[in-house]
Amino acid sequence: MAEESPGTYLQQRIAEWSRKVAKTNNSAGYVAMWPEIVKEVMQKFPKLSADERATLRGTVTDQIQLLGKRTGQDPHMFTGALDEVARILGR
Repeated sequence: MAEESPGTYLQQRIAEWSRKVAKTNNSAGYVAMWPEIVKEVMQKFPKLSADERATLRGTVTDQIQLLGKRTGQDPHMFTGALDEVARILGR
C-alpha cells in the first residue's frame, strides 16, 4: 500500500471539515476551516519542500474558489483565511 500524500490527506481533511461545517449551518465555518486544515497537513507532513508548500497553497486557493462557487459565497470573505494559509506555509 502506497504512503498517503500531502495532497490526498488535504482532500480528506477538506471533505471531513466541509461535512462538519455543513451540519452546523454556519457559513463562517467555511472560512475558518482552511487555516486549521493546513495546520493539520503541516503537522502530518512537517518536512514539505518549498515546491510542495506552493502546490499545497495553490490547491487550497483552488478549493476555496470551488467552494465559493458551490455555496454562493463571496470569494472576498476568504481573504483572511488565504492570508493565514500563506503565513502558515511560509509565503
